Amino acid sequence: MLLLGWAVAGVLHAAVDAPVTDVTVYSDQARVVRTATLDVSGTQRVELPRLPDLVDPDSIRVEAEGAQVSSVEVRQGRVPPFPEKEARALVETLDRLDGDIELAEAERAAIALQVTALRRIRPSAPTQAEPSSGPMSPGGWSTSTAFLIDTAAKLETRGRELEERAASLKDERARRSADAARLVVKPQETGLEVAASLTGAGAATVRLSYLVPQNARWYPRYELQLHPETQRVQVAFSGRVSQETGEDWTRARLTLSTAQPSTLTQLPKLPTWKLGVAERFIPRPQRKAGQARPLLPVLTPAPEPDFEQVLRQWLQARAASMPLKPAATSGTLVGTVIDSQARSPVADVVVSAHSPSLPGEQLVVTDAQGRYRIPALPPGEYTLRFEKEQYKPYARTGVTLRPYKTVKLDVEFLPESLGEVVEIAKMPLEIDEEFVRRVAVERGKSGARSFESLAEVAPAGSSQSAAMGVSLAGATSDLSVPVFDRYVGLAPPKGWVAPVLAEDLPVSLAGGYDLAFSAPRPESVFSGQGERTIPLRVESWPVELERQAFPALAPEAYLVAHLKGSSRGALPGGQATLFVGADRVGTAALKLVVPGESFTLPLGVDSAVRTARNVRLVQSQEGLISKDDVSTYEVTLEVSNPYPFPLKTRVVDQVPLSKQRELEVTLVRAEPVAQRDETTSELRWDLVIPPSSKKTVTFEYTLRRPRDWRLSQSQ
Repeated sequence: MLLLGWAVAGVLHAAVDAPVTDVTVYSDQARVVRTATLDVSGTQRVELPRLPDLVDPDSIRVEAEGAQVSSVEVRQGRVPPFPEKEARALVETLDRLDGDIELAEAERAAIALQVTALRRIRPSAPTQAEPSSGPMSPGGWSTSTAFLIDTAAKLETRGRELEERAASLKDERARRSADAARLVVKPQETGLEVAASLTGAGAATVRLSYLVPQNARWYPRYELQLHPETQRVQVAFSGRVSQETGEDWTRARLTLSTAQPSTLTQLPKLPTWKLGVAERFIPRPQRKAGQARPLLPVLTPAPEPDFEQVLRQWLQARAASMPLKPAATSGTLVGTVIDSQARSPVADVVVSAHSPSLPGEQLVVTDAQGRYRIPALPPGEYTLRFEKEQYKPYARTGVTLRPYKTVKLDVEFLPESLGEVVEIAKMPLEIDEEFVRRVAVERGKSGARSFESLAEVAPAGSSQSAAMGVSLAGATSDLSVPVFDRYVGLAPPKGWVAPVLAEDLPVSLAGGYDLAFSAPRPESVFSGQGERTIPLRVESWPVELERQAFPALAPEAYLVAHLKGSSRGALPGGQATLFVGADRVGTAALKLVVPGESFTLPLGVDSAVRTARNVRLVQSQEGLISKDDVSTYEVTLEVSNPYPFPLKTRVVDQVPLSKQRELEVTLVRAEPVAQRDETTSELRWDLVIPPSSKKTVTFEYTLRRPRDWRLSQSQ
């Protein structure tokens, strides 16, 4: 018995708790690892947590330490079956309650009219034109009054009973409507079920890993804070992580990666290389002999009605449209549907009512006895349609529904098997594509049609239908159309898809590096709860500060930092927020940061450093025969340093640039000597300004032009 108990325990399903322990987030997907710890005795089947539908089934892996994984089963989660019997019972109950409420309201309205009529009865004296038939004795008036009072009291009592009954029926209908609304909602996606068979003895650690190919992402983020007193920049690197995968990552070891996981593709297969033409050694795509024929349209059968969906729609309509007081003029359509051949009732027939006086349509389904009932319909002309698979659709028009009336309409349903079916044997003849195309057009216009209507398309005595070799019987026809290859040659493998990646994704910002950054502590990222900023690395880099002055454009200087990547590894590009001390000075877009590589960051305006620019102009004329106008410009630039330490400053200015031979620009002197860019004619001075002092630079240039020329500035 003990051995039998162990054997039974070994085959029982064991539900284990396997929380998310490790997550690697890529640019647009994530790999998740769940870990479970359990005791294994013999062979044991372990049910692992259900996974979201977004998971790639081919990526699921199960590994174990302390036990051997014998097999792994992955299957789509089972959807609970639709409670058809309960839905049918609810439909019948709602219909019955609607009818009872309607009858109670109608009877109560009739009683109210009677009570009103009784209360209007008053004794009156006869007029001269109408001679009295004789005085009524007091006893007669007393008897009549007692009768009226007693009748009115009984009617009022009955009216109150009907009112209470109607209220009770409405309460019950409200409860049934809530049940119907619950059945209308389809069950949510059930995900993937994973089960593993383990063999071992003792404690075992099971790891379930899988790839979520969408709805997970991260973006690099930087905060660069300059500390001028220490000449260093604090670099805070973090990742903005968000996900909508359907499961929460709670206190998991998080890794952010710039790699791009490979996906399964089919290897290309080279065709046979045959040398049939002299000096033809390279296989090239070749057109097949003959003219390729155009592809013919694909004919699909008409969709069959979804009984479950219709029943859900009916429940939803009945649950949402409970009238507190039925319309006084509403009518009802009832009837029975029977099989014309078997003379038996037909269940599950979808009955729809259409009318200009009815917004939308009303749908019901026949019960096991083939009966249907459509209550609370406004008066008007109706069209009833009856549909069920394996039966020919039937429509009845011109059904007149009057106020307060119930119209009974019985229908005999014709099975599809009674329709004419003509089977024609296949013959080795060529298909007339024009005929098939015309058949397709006719089918598209009229939906499911009989063979007689299709036969009108083909000419009399034609053998085209024989060439088709199919059955032309209503909606069950199927035209088999050959597909002609136009070309033969080399092509990419079917599984290959060129990746399309956005420029702001880490895989693009990493410049081809596969980088990985682990969070220093467990982090939680919840599904659909927005973005989380995960700190990854904080470093301090040395920096060289410089002020750049453009006196011709602005009176202030600009603060610029020259950095050299001092990180222990490469960092991807990304958006950076810049700070000087505690003040935010702007943003910048960083490119890939490689250790030892220098880059420059603008840190905003340094309003304490002021500049000034003065220009002195001297006009003259030169030349013996034709005089030229010569303008001499002497420019003085002044930069002040208010700080108690030397200030490294670059001063930038420019001399005019001309592309005309008649206009000559000459730089005469620059003190101190400037670096000149011949392409842009830009002048640069790299200065070191002593503490709390000023420094001045000057340059002079001449501009020679023919006399009376007018000058203009262009970009």
